[in-house]
Amino acid sequence: MPLLRLTEQTAFDPADGTGVLLDGAEGAYYELNPVATLMLQAALRYDTTEEAVRHLGERIDATDAMLRDGLATLTGRLTENHLAEPGTDSTAAP
Repeated sequence: MPLLRLTEQTAFDPADGTGVLLDGAEGAYYELNPVATLMLQAALRYDTTEEAVRHLGERIDATDAMLRDGLATLTGRLTENHLAEPGTDSTAAP
């Protein structure tokens, strides 16, 4: 199961590298910067934080710790705003 799943009412379009999220329930529109777009794509694709960080490290000039923090912040904000639901990460610390 990926790190993150979009909720039923959320649509995501990463087409131009600047991702767009649309919350159909609230009618709200969110624009992501290119780094956040890559992070969201990784969180939707990979099952563990380590896999996502490895993938992102090939595309973003940042330390693994910065990438982990960025993923945690992004997934937290999307979850708080009911745009996404967390998956299960078997490598997360207890």
